[in-house]
Amino acid sequence: MSNDRVAGFAQRFPLVLVASGVVLYSTGPIMLQASSLSGPAFSFWRLLIGAVLLTSLAAVGARRRHASVLPGREGRRWTVIAGVCFGVHQLLFMTAVKLTSVVDVSLMNALAPVATALGAWWLFRERPGPRFFAWSALAIGGGAWLAVQASGPTGNPLGMAMAIANVVCFAGFFLSSKRGREHVDVMPFLAGVMTVGVLLVGVFVALTGVDVGSATRADLLLAFGVAAGPGALGHFVMTWPLRWVPANIPPVMRLAQPALSGVLALLVLGEPLGWVHVAGGLVVVVGAAGAVLSRDGRALQRAAREGAGLPVGQTTAISLSTSRALRTPTG
Repeated sequence: MSNDRVAGFAQRFPLVLVASGVVLYSTGPIMLQASSLSGPAFSFWRLLIGAVLLTSLAAVGARRRHASVLPGREGRRWTVIAGVCFGVHQLLFMTAVKLTSVVDVSLMNALAPVATALGAWWLFRERPGPRFFAWSALAIGGGAWLAVQASGPTGNPLGMAMAIANVVCFAGFFLSSKRGREHVDVMPFLAGVMTVGVLLVGVFVALTGVDVGSATRADLLLAFGVAAGPGALGHFVMTWPLRWVPANIPPVMRLAQPALSGVLALLVLGEPLGWVHVAGGLVVVVGAAGAVLSRDGRALQRAAREGAGLPVGQTTAISLSTSRALRTPTG
């Protein structure tokens, strides 16, 4: 498939790529929890490997296109902002997972749409309508209820506080990624983000004396898995279509990530997954789908396409297929 056809697919069906990113993101906490390293140590190795991998890919891509790998001034600015947010997010997220559990930290993502909506109002002047907010509230409520229920024996106050702060930092990374994509291509952007992130985490590791030298071969393989899977491929499919997607929709779609992480944690790590998680996960998924497919959600998508200079008559595969299914009579 040619680059033009791939780019055309991303422009026509951006939410398919966002959904793929959500699935890839859900595998990260599982590999982190399976390692023997502390959160900051794992974050250091994951970012170092990711920076080397993405910088190499960006350099190869620039050489093939005979283009410069370095972005302009605005591109550099937003890359640094995103890198700082991402580095702090990594430290908070990975430490919180170690202090609590995969389910606890993943479920705190219920706060992500709130943090993102505030930032999107300021940066992009997005104004979601009442239907979008109502469905989002259902998804957020399901996630919040799950977080309370899941905090029982594994709940750690410091870990849960770090999980909340992690959500705010990731919202900053996401919003600056959307803004940065207006000025820089996706691969140089991600390479820069990972480089800034590993420098930030490296300073933290050096100042606090975190032991990164005790990483085993298994730990490094897990760090590589996170760097290559959710770190490289996941961020690529999530970041590339941000130019054509409203800022408020991906965080709502990411609310389904805890359900995926919870199932993987059960299958791989043996972490308990009861009816509370299943029922709450269904509420989150229904709320997220309702927000994306609502009239207000579709209006946000049209506005994003207009802002990117794309035909507004096209819609995403998720919205198109699901809307048709909802309108098709049965029996």
